[in-house]
Amino acid sequence: MQAHIFSEDSNTTAEEPDLSVKEYYEGLFGIVARLDTEIREFAETHLHVLSEDYGVLSGDEILSDIRENRRVPVGEEKMVSTAQVELRRAAATADVIVILLSTDMFRATVTPVWDELVDESKSESIWCLSASRSALDEIDVSRLEAKGCSVLTYRRVGVARIGTETRTELLETVKHSTDQ
Repeated sequence: MQAHIFSEDSNTTAEEPDLSVKEYYEGLFGIVARLDTEIREFAETHLHVLSEDYGVLSGDEILSDIRENRRVPVGEEKMVSTAQVELRRAAATADVIVILLSTDMFRATVTPVWDELVDESKSESIWCLSASRSALDEIDVSRLEAKGCSVLTYRRVGVARIGTETRTELLETVKHSTDQ
């Protein structure tokens, strides 16, 4: 089972850059890191971290290596186009897709390619979308549901990337799909 998690980086970071991206970003990013670890019990996870400084990072990459080998800052335009490519690629292969983005980033990356993501998605896959109510209202999740996909949404009203109830429901849905 393949799971892809897309989230943004954090302004709160560890002092030591010789850590994986997953360990380097702290603060509210910890929720994303823990979710990645929890899903990893049931699926092979791929954590994608969107950063205007570094582009789209893999959670397993070492930040100090990225700083040495990439031209920084990457910029929003390049990051968005790379994120859209990775979203399309993930939609075609993922059994689980988790997208935890701010309103602006959701509208920049997901909304313009939504129809393509739905067209590419595997039937009966699990989707968890977290963004503001207004951003989520701009996409049509019913097409995913028509493909037999489970769609969970968390309508962000503050800084929390995913709510406790939605996180629990996501983990239960993933666990249940592996039990079948």
